[in-house]
Amino acid sequence: MTKQAPPAQALQVRLAASYPDARCALDHVDPFQLVVATLLSAQCTDARVNLTTPALFARFPDARALASADLAELEGLIRSTGFYHNKARNLKALGAALLARHGGEVPDTLEALAALPGVGQKTANVVLSNAFGVPALPVDTHIFRVARRLGLSTAGTPEKVEADLCRQFPRAAWIDLHHQLILHGRRVCDARKPDCAGCGLLDLCPTGQGAQPDPHSGRVLDAPRGAARVAPAPAPAPAPATAPTRIISLVPSVTELLVAWGLASRLAGRTTFCVEPRWIRNTVPAMGGTKDPDLARIRSQRPDLVVMERGENTREAAEALAAAGLPLLVLDIRRVRDCLKAYQVLADAVGLPEAGRARAAALKARLRPAPRKGPRTVVLVWKEPWIVAGPDTYVGDLVRQAGLMPVGGDGYPRLDDAGLAALDPEVVLLPSEPYRFTVRHRDALARLLPGARVRLVEGRALTWYLSRTEDAILQLRALS
Repeated sequence: MTKQAPPAQALQVRLAASYPDARCALDHVDPFQLVVATLLSAQCTDARVNLTTPALFARFPDARALASADLAELEGLIRSTGFYHNKARNLKALGAALLARHGGEVPDTLEALAALPGVGQKTANVVLSNAFGVPALPVDTHIFRVARRLGLSTAGTPEKVEADLCRQFPRAAWIDLHHQLILHGRRVCDARKPDCAGCGLLDLCPTGQGAQPDPHSGRVLDAPRGAARVAPAPAPAPAPATAPTRIISLVPSVTELLVAWGLASRLAGRTTFCVEPRWIRNTVPAMGGTKDPDLARIRSQRPDLVVMERGENTREAAEALAAAGLPLLVLDIRRVRDCLKAYQVLADAVGLPEAGRARAAALKARLRPAPRKGPRTVVLVWKEPWIVAGPDTYVGDLVRQAGLMPVGGDGYPRLDDAGLAALDPEVVLLPSEPYRFTVRHRDALARLLPGARVRLVEGRALTWYLSRTEDAILQLRALS
């Protein structure tokens, strides 16, 4: 590393503000789709992969189908991604390996993933971080270029650059930082013509300031006119003295959001369902469930803030905690637009008002007026009996934001096969949670509802408000 390396904390703040929409650029709904898409992305743009995978997954939706694929047919489907002979062989071998070693499921450890055909350590880390929430910071060409220009590393290989970055940034920031640096490399820090004049990191960048040769091109860049040379970065504003330091979150998606805001060290407790990011299970103690929290254990932690949500947690639990004198923040999210206020209320409560404003602004930019018409859509959240997310729920409103028209009764009505068919849906969405719908359920429903398009979707995108609302809108719009 160079002595001119900018403060990691300052970079985190700038990148989070500049790229609140940072997310995995490869479209996927489960770990299987992500590992396949990542394998295809070698020497190919993510945009091209996203154009290729819908037809590929429709024909080969799981490991078993991929293992038995005709090689010529597989090559034809992925030809546009380049190197299709080798990629097709790897994909077919990948399907067979998943069946033989892991029962058709994608493993969630680095060693097991990296041992799969066509999957090296970089691909394994991409899958771990994006599909399983395991902190990782895989370095692609964009991150390699940006990190060296910023003076964060002088290493000559992606693996060594990754090691330098992981030493400088907290583990909780790795996943977001990975996506933010990629976006910065794509949108601003171009390989041939970096837009230094329009760069929000200019005063933190020794290359942009002309203080060191560009590690990518070898030439000294002309500092933008009027720019101070290697000006010290302003320190991030400290959290208010009254900001809580022992937070218990009883809402899974809120826990995930607080970690994304860099508050993992302030979490004193979570529910057993707060499982993202995955490593939180080993670092933050569980305090019971969302509906039946362990009130005695919560009190024993002496929290200075307990975060709840009106629909997620029970009134009885809230009243018991309030009676014990614990400070509560009870969010109320019934519509997508409720998230705008919730971001700010939550951020103000934990002493990060700028983070709340940035997240609210990013979501507001995604929102559209609710359409009056659209494909009649059923979102199922359970089986035996079928339970439907009605139009008046958060999930129903999310579906409307995607241009679809949710149908069903108020709340979460229970239906038999005849009642489900009577809704006459044009689209049926099967999330991966709270009930784990699979290809088998999709095929059965396609037979029950022959006039409907039945699609598997990522469950947490639909139900984890705040932390995944923007992603859910993007994913659902891609289906409509």
